[in-house]
Amino acid sequence: MRKRVLALFLALLSAAAGAQIVDLTQSEIYVRSGFKTTWIRNLPLLGDSAWLVVQPERGKRTLVLPELNVPGMPKDAVKSLFPMPSKDFTILIPFEADLRLLNLTDPGLYIAHVGEAWALYLNGTLIRNELRGDPAGPFMQRSLRGVIIPLDKRLINRGKNILAFHINGDPGDTRTGMKLPGPYMIDSYRTLSARSRETIDLMLIGIYMFFALYHLLLYVLHRESRGYLYFGGAALLLSIYLTSRTRAITDLIINTDIVVHVEYLVLFLMIPMFVAFLETVLNGKLSLGGKILSAVFVAVGVAGQFVHRHHVLDVWYVLAIAAVLYLLVFILPRALIRDVRALAVRVTGPNRFVRAARWARDFALRSDVGKMLVGSAVMAAAVLGDVFLNNAGSTLSLSKYAFFLFLLGAAFVLASQFTSTYANLELLTAGLERTVQERTAALAKSAEDRSRLNVDIAGANRNLRTAMDAAKRDMSIAVSVQRGFFPAKAPAVKGWDLSFVFEPAAGVSGDFYDFYERDGELRGVMVGDVSGHGIASGLITLLARNVFFRRVSSRSKEALGALLAEANRELVRELSSVDNYLTCAYLRMAGDRVEYVNAAHTDVLFRKAGSGKVQALTSKDGQDFKAPPLGREGLEVNVKALAFSMLPGDALLLYTDCLTEGRNARGVEYGEERLMEALGRADDENAESILASIMIDYRNFTAGARRTDDLTAVVIRKV
Repeated sequence: MRKRVLALFLALLSAAAGAQIVDLTQSEIYVRSGFKTTWIRNLPLLGDSAWLVVQPERGKRTLVLPELNVPGMPKDAVKSLFPMPSKDFTILIPFEADLRLLNLTDPGLYIAHVGEAWALYLNGTLIRNELRGDPAGPFMQRSLRGVIIPLDKRLINRGKNILAFHINGDPGDTRTGMKLPGPYMIDSYRTLSARSRETIDLMLIGIYMFFALYHLLLYVLHRESRGYLYFGGAALLLSIYLTSRTRAITDLIINTDIVVHVEYLVLFLMIPMFVAFLETVLNGKLSLGGKILSAVFVAVGVAGQFVHRHHVLDVWYVLAIAAVLYLLVFILPRALIRDVRALAVRVTGPNRFVRAARWARDFALRSDVGKMLVGSAVMAAAVLGDVFLNNAGSTLSLSKYAFFLFLLGAAFVLASQFTSTYANLELLTAGLERTVQERTAALAKSAEDRSRLNVDIAGANRNLRTAMDAAKRDMSIAVSVQRGFFPAKAPAVKGWDLSFVFEPAAGVSGDFYDFYERDGELRGVMVGDVSGHGIASGLITLLARNVFFRRVSSRSKEALGALLAEANRELVRELSSVDNYLTCAYLRMAGDRVEYVNAAHTDVLFRKAGSGKVQALTSKDGQDFKAPPLGREGLEVNVKALAFSMLPGDALLLYTDCLTEGRNARGVEYGEERLMEALGRADDENAESILASIMIDYRNFTAGARRTDDLTAVVIRKV
């Protein structure tokens, strides 16, 4: 029997709403990353891995793109906390057009929700474009609810048709796609418009706004009645929230991101305002717990303006439950006990059944707690009814009407309290004056304490500013001293063309470099990197340069491996009291002959003249020319230099690891492979043009990301 009644009820709802001609939630949906107009004229081939197929689920299917496993979607995008760069998506929804649809004089499409920015095509023809803004930059957000779009009958084919959406949105935002479960359908435009009229909603919003302004005016006239303020504020916030969810507001405010910011902020402000109202009405004032709860709501609401909204909504659910528990545990019991005791004394009757009936009547109609509980019960029943109807596929909403009744009841409670408040006003005056005096004295003392604290803070700030200025001067001197030790420009030498770039990340650098030349001839080139950052690493670069300069100048005929070993022994002695070490790559030149040793440094890259082929310098016979890091006790250096010849046009690139480990805004490293490609296609007119080409490619790749390491690069070209 109950099943028959339920079926009849749902049938009446469907009949009242009108039978839709095409239910798009019954169609398979095809989704992929990116957008091209060539994709939207035909359905993808079976098994095409670039497309995700979403199966039909009548009346309940959402299409939240961050929650779908769309190929090309960033991993765990829906879990990202902060907004991500917008991305394009293509959604194809096929449907069959039968004679009922073709015979319609005014076909229309109803979309429950679509966002963030979008355009709609029917069989390849653009019929609605909400991609507004600069095509080169992010589009203006147009996340809309309840969209009704007229369809041109001439574009509808009998049989198979394709609706295609070009979606542009944040891949981590649940508003990207179609967030609501439905309805998504095609029917008569007049029928859809009639079903989607917002007349009642706008009337309710106007009534709530009237309630808000009326009670705020009462608060202005009676400042002692905070209940008017909280009730008026709650009604005002509710009217703003409901307005932000109407189609009318999105016609007035084009950028719906503004509307969503307001909607979510108001959502967080509305709950503490209602809690403050209920606590003030039932217990006379807002307690410390209510203030703390309100502060948490406000703080999270403001912070939530900078993160993804669905995470904010999850937090709101938790805080809303906490607010309900706060009311049930800390607010209602005390007021309930007070009203129950008062009624128990006043209610009389011939027997206990009559007394119980009269008590229940007076509790529901006369006590503030009873009125609020009855109103809350009506609201709870309406919310449960909405959940039931929503699961049954109906869009009917009962809660908005029940909430209107709840507001009427709350207004009645305020009105009934006004008389008793006014009667007790004289009795409270004396106590109020005393309280004001006490609080004034406390504020005066607090102001004095704050003044004294401000003086102390100002003195501390002056001392801190002086120390910071001194540290800034010291750092400037240290930077000047370090730069004075390193060559300011590459030397002009016979047979070689040199160019370099030296860019400390901040202040003193942990990189070092040097050119060794005598009588106009190039004898060698050194590039090194000291571990760590800051002043200590910068001082070690000066020590290392001095050690290598003395060795290279006095022992130019000594084997390069032995020279490196002696330099390491001296560095071990000098660095025994610190944890730093250093890496380096050293080249020694004699005519067109080059010797090369490497101490745990990045590989030197070699570019062949003419072909542009690039490779890292390696030994063909397994010769060990690579040493461990220098300056660490216990690591012996025993290597033999790698020797090779260079022809005119050949080029070498020495660099520190910042060049390959630099990252772009997405956290991807530049890498040795990309560096080799940049060197291979660089303009080889001279060493400066080669280095300039590499640095342009590197800076374009890392644009928008902060560099945290020192960068040094040297190009050596044989002429």
